[in-house]
Amino acid sequence: MGLMCRLSLLFVFVSSIVILNGCENAPQAEPKSDTSTASTGPRELESPEELLKKVEQAIEIARKQYHLESDKHSPWEIYHGILAFRKDYKIRKEGKDVNALEWISSGVFFDKEPWFQKTEFGGRAHPYTKSNAFEGHKNQSLAVLAMADVPLDHTFQTPDGPITVADIVDNAKKEMQENEEVTWSLWALVHYLGPDASWQDKKGEEWRMDDLVYMQNATISNDSACGGTHALFALAYARNTYQNSGQRLSGFWLEADQKIQRYIEEARAMQNFDGSFSYDYFFQKSASNNFQERLETTGHTLEFLMMALPDKRLNEEWVRKAISLLANDIIDNKGETVDYSALYHAIDGLVIYRNRMSPDHTAQLGSKSYPKTPTESRTDVKVLKPVQPPAVKAPAPPPTP
Repeated sequence: MGLMCRLSLLFVFVSSIVILNGCENAPQAEPKSDTSTASTGPRELESPEELLKKVEQAIEIARKQYHLESDKHSPWEIYHGILAFRKDYKIRKEGKDVNALEWISSGVFFDKEPWFQKTEFGGRAHPYTKSNAFEGHKNQSLAVLAMADVPLDHTFQTPDGPITVADIVDNAKKEMQENEEVTWSLWALVHYLGPDASWQDKKGEEWRMDDLVYMQNATISNDSACGGTHALFALAYARNTYQNSGQRLSGFWLEADQKIQRYIEEARAMQNFDGSFSYDYFFQKSASNNFQERLETTGHTLEFLMMALPDKRLNEEWVRKAISLLANDIIDNKGETVDYSALYHAIDGLVIYRNRMSPDHTAQLGSKSYPKTPTESRTDVKVLKPVQPPAVKAPAPPPTP
């Protein structure tokens, strides 16, 4: 896309961002007991080893305490469970636990509509119909599949025959448009195609992954879904993938990193004394004594931070305080009503932390599995090679007496 096109995109995103489905008014689990939602306040910070145990305990509570059911809960809700627990996530079907990914791949329906559809350009997950039914944002389902690292050849049944993840990727490329939310498209496509990918949409216009990064850089975070945390998470995932490819940050990718660093520090600056993050995300500092509100805002913010922070910062006190607050909140309020979206985004943040800190797990911090294809040398990026100092000759050995 040309310069004028990019400038017009900047105006569109800054002036008006249409959010199809935000973080509010989501279905909630039925309460199992009448427990307090008030924060217990600051508590003594656990050691890294004890904190990891608390995190594991909170993850297991979410896995075992809240069971989504195949005939009761929507695709939007079940996708959030897959986001948190990846390919191992299980739901309840006729009283038995079944693998969620296998079940949604089998040609199931919701509200008399199929979960997946064939299209002119391949296939897709069923698009938005109403709040909290199918996906709430374009390509949101594909981004969840990317986070679960579902392979390109994985098959989904539709009323018109099978489709693969590769078909869904092809459809996403063809349906790309300039005046739309790009968060989940960037997240999904950078995972499956890599940071150097280019393609043509259905109108024949050429796209590069850089274009999606530019568009995401141009969004105003507070105007995006869930305070901009999803947009920042996708940007961090894309940046990590770019760095995984061995390339030096430059151009729009460097701008992405600068934006990520800015919002890391804003999250830290607006953190509350008890370790929770601002109820108003990055807009202003605020606190809440309500468990559900803390779960939503601290959970979403922590999820972004776990994708964005380098390893060396995970043991900083402010990060550990946030993780401790969130894990203990889930443990202390395990009988409380929860918003499934908030719960599973919070758990995703804790899972990423657990996977990064535990030698028994591997964290997915950006994609490494996309097809590696030779790319043309770019003339718009000048890479400065370090000057090599002249070799120092070793002194000659003394003469033998």
